[in-house]
Amino acid sequence: MTLVAEDDERRVESAVEQIKRESGGLRGELAADLDDSGSGVSATSEQLLKFHGVYAQDDRDQRRALASEGRDLAHIFMARVAIPGGVLTSEQWLTLDDLAVSMADGSIRLTTRQAVQFHGVMKSSLRDLTRALHARTMTTFGACGDVVRNTVMCPDLAWEAEGAGVELARDIASRFKPRTTSHLEIFVDGERAASVTDEHDFYGDTYLPRKFKVAVASHHENCVDVLAQDLGFVPVVHHEHGPGYSAFVGGGLGRSYAQSDTFARLADPLAFVTTSQVSDLIALVVRTYRDRGDRTNRRRARLKYVVADMGIEAFRREIASSWPTPLVAAVPVTFGPADDHLGWRERGEQFELGVRVGAGRVRDDGRGRLRSALAALASSLAVGFVITPQQDLVITHIEESQREDVERILSDHGVRAAGDLAPLERQALACPALPTCGQALAESERVLERVVAELQVVAENAGVGRRPLQLRMTGCPNGCARPAVAEIGIVGRTKSTYDVYVGGGPRGDRLARLYREKVRLDEVDVALAPLVAAWGRDALAGESFGDFVTRRDLA
Repeated sequence: MTLVAEDDERRVESAVEQIKRESGGLRGELAADLDDSGSGVSATSEQLLKFHGVYAQDDRDQRRALASEGRDLAHIFMARVAIPGGVLTSEQWLTLDDLAVSMADGSIRLTTRQAVQFHGVMKSSLRDLTRALHARTMTTFGACGDVVRNTVMCPDLAWEAEGAGVELARDIASRFKPRTTSHLEIFVDGERAASVTDEHDFYGDTYLPRKFKVAVASHHENCVDVLAQDLGFVPVVHHEHGPGYSAFVGGGLGRSYAQSDTFARLADPLAFVTTSQVSDLIALVVRTYRDRGDRTNRRRARLKYVVADMGIEAFRREIASSWPTPLVAAVPVTFGPADDHLGWRERGEQFELGVRVGAGRVRDDGRGRLRSALAALASSLAVGFVITPQQDLVITHIEESQREDVERILSDHGVRAAGDLAPLERQALACPALPTCGQALAESERVLERVVAELQVVAENAGVGRRPLQLRMTGCPNGCARPAVAEIGIVGRTKSTYDVYVGGGPRGDRLARLYREKVRLDEVDVALAPLVAAWGRDALAGESFGDFVTRRDLA
């Protein structure tokens, strides 16, 4: 193992750090493992696969039966496609649709970071999948791993300032994609490049201590939860320097039950930057994280712990010491409630329609044929698509003459209109959890519909069934559906229980607080009923649930 000095003590780097250092630019033995006839890969290759956008998983529903028969796990893979800002053409969508049917489990999974996931992919299909994506200028490379991840962007920025937000998201994705050619060699071309480009200096040979998340918010609402990011940007106008962004640093929501010094944290104001300075600031923060992040304990390796341990003033001074000009203070911002971007909107001479995607799962099932409906729209009309941070989908570039056609196609396929959804259903988020996620402690996506229905009854009984209410559910405390900033967060604690959090802000500017521990799934609605009833009875006019329980100190 490689030893590093910290606070005059010698500590051992984590095994993952050694794997990265010895990987030869994220190559390792990946090519040989993919060529092998077995259904899985080695533990070392599992770690390197993440940088290439692939997670090694197994069907956990089959574990017990297979174990009783003395058989190996049912190995499958999840492939994540990085979609900067969530923006897709109709041709790209049709490629995703085809891959979902031919190489995955028949569904397209939309994530809260505006990426796309394919579940149930077999090892033998991984290369064919990545090649098909590459042909449509899409990639899984860098969608996972210890690098700058997919850039999240408010869908409104696809239209404001003539699409400058989209260009910014794509510029960030381009600049911070690893330089190593290993992905093309292993997954696309099949041949090693004659010369291997040196990696970015802000990554080095061991990349970052953990993942790094960037988001660009709108100036008027916070659907991206910008304060929950490692580095977030909000459009502002500085009184002296003009248009630009206020940057916020050190947010993050994941934590570990096994380690008490892990926690959720909202980002602090860092600086004001112009558009041309955004990438330079990201690079400087990434370098600081590269050098100061914990490489001995991955549970405490995120940037938020660097900022928390140093303090924001010391961290800001460190950034300022390497900034070419005096660092300008961030412009204060105030958010409105997060927009779900559902329903019809006029965009210049065109229109867009936000469509609800329950738990982000685009598929055909007994509740409707959403996947077929979207494929029909993509193949018959020159529309575009934007994945939202709420796991939904906005259909864009709709001509006025096409509105009836769009509504007819969706209706014929059983897709419900946004106006037919209760507010609780409109805003509910869930992570995939079981049976595919190896981190899941409990169910999430597969029980979300049930939880929403039960809580909707509670809301109706309290007379607040038509008020907006934000619910987010995860199968573990890693926080993929961002429950730590939700008005109601339900987080898997054990196989059969959940911790219930309340009081997050609908504006994404406040952390939720623990309300009840180890609540059984069938008792979640009972546990929340007194709070919802009090909200219906005692709230101020227009007061949200999160604001109400915080004002009344009910958690």
